[in-house]
Order: sequence, then C-alpha cells, then structure tokens
Amino acid sequence: MRIVPTRIHGAIDYLVSLLVLVLPFAAGGQGAVRWLFVAIGCAGIGYSLITDYEWGALRLLPMPWHLALDVVFGVALLAVGALLGFSPLGVISLVVGAAALALAAITEPEPHRASRMA
Repeated sequence: MRIVPTRIHGAIDYLVSLLVLVLPFAAGGQGAVRWLFVAIGCAGIGYSLITDYEWGALRLLPMPWHLALDVVFGVALLAVGALLGFSPLGVISLVVGAAALALAAITEPEPHRASRMA
C-alpha cells in the first residue's frame, strides 16, 4: 500500500540524510565509521537533489530509481548497524535503516504533477 506522497517523502529524505551525516559527530563515532556515515548521508542528499519530485533541484532521476536507491541507503545503514552491534550508534543505524526501507515501500512511485513546487 503506497500511502506516503512524494512531497512528504522528499522532506523526510533531506532530514534523514542530514541526521545520518551529523549522527557520528554527535554520538562520538570516529575514524572510518564516521566517514562511512558521512558518505551515506551525502549520498542521500545527492540523489535527492537530482530526483524528479517536488524537492528535487535538477529532476533527472525518476522516482522509482530514487526509491531503489532508498533501499540501498537503508541496507547500507542496516549493514553498518550490524557491524557496530549494540552500541548507541549501531542501534540508531539499525532503526534508521529499517525506517528507510519501510518508507521506500510505502511511498507513491510518482510525484503529483499538480503539486510540484516551482
């Protein structure tokens, strides 16, 4: 059941990507772990900026492809969380990764053209 409009999904994309980007700094992640979170967060912001939806700047990437990348984003966070175990950063990564997968599954695959931002 696809119940989340792309307009809402887009706002969540940027908020979650920013959270993933900032999280290791706030939670004390260091070294490779810190930069892995930074890379995942930047990737989320990057592909959101080029997505053809209300929040996209360039609108090059079709929404179904964006949702596929959201699955990759979620799986990456789940993998990082599994590697970190039950540390606070690992648990947050698992929760955010699972939420990203759920959001991808319930988001409408096409934006509503009448409601697109200028």
